[in-house]
Amino acid sequence: MTSYFPTVAQLSIGALALVVVVACTQEVAQPVAVEAEHLYAEGMEHLAGGSVLEADQEFQNLAKLPAYISLTSLARLRLADSLFVARRFDEAIEHYHSFVQRHDGNPNIPYALFMVARSHFELAPTDLWILPPVYELDLSPVGHARKELEKFIRTYPRSRFSTEAIRLRDRCLELQYAHTRYVIDFYYKRGEWMGVVFRMHQAMQAYPDRAHTLSHYALLAESYAHLGWRKRAIELWQAVGRRWPHTPEAQFGVQQIAILQNEIAAARQGGQPAEMPNDVPPTAAVQPETIGDEGSS
Repeated sequence: MTSYFPTVAQLSIGALALVVVVACTQEVAQPVAVEAEHLYAEGMEHLAGGSVLEADQEFQNLAKLPAYISLTSLARLRLADSLFVARRFDEAIEHYHSFVQRHDGNPNIPYALFMVARSHFELAPTDLWILPPVYELDLSPVGHARKELEKFIRTYPRSRFSTEAIRLRDRCLELQYAHTRYVIDFYYKRGEWMGVVFRMHQAMQAYPDRAHTLSHYALLAESYAHLGWRKRAIELWQAVGRRWPHTPEAQFGVQQIAILQNEIAAARQGGQPAEMPNDVPPTAAVQPETIGDEGSS
């Protein structure tokens, strides 16, 4: 797990220096100021050493001191950090949110919001290959993390945490796409072609940079053919020929187009429908090569 606490410590040193200045300017009672500095220093030492319970106690005691001591507000942020280190991520999220709500304009708000997103990410299953089938997993934390990370990236594009936020956001996309791809394979292995088509359309719209691939176009064309959407299959094989003209799939597509055209002619000659009804979901009006193809995910 990546550690962010050296950065937090640096922020804390600046905050501590600020407290000293404020204490001198406002003539804060020395015993209270000294106690606050002592509790904060002890809490940070425990936190850096992994003694989470001790750190939590020090920060709780500090948070109870008068509000005019600036370190009391910072103690609430450190309480959230101690919960994060203890892997109590749901509680950490609550404390980070509480800090943001109670301390509008505080320079540590970007850090708190980043840690909200980070905590959501830590709640997500990441080692998918050693867990139960991915379609059985609850990936809602991944969605929450992605939402929070994308909001952070938009709001604080120049933050010192933005590079890591982008990396985590991209990992969320990978996990979500892996889930979608697993479900597609699940339907494919069982010959449930409508499920393949519906999920593939969703993937092409939600993850255009990942789903618009040669293999996926070929898979979708095959699924159309199995469903009897011969015209759609022909159009898609033609799209394969245009986008990937010098591939074995393009050559295979030429053969499939000829087969499908013969099937259409035979069906018409026998008085049978040459194409499935257009109103069968997902709608036959959807062209896969136009689904999110210019997007970025």
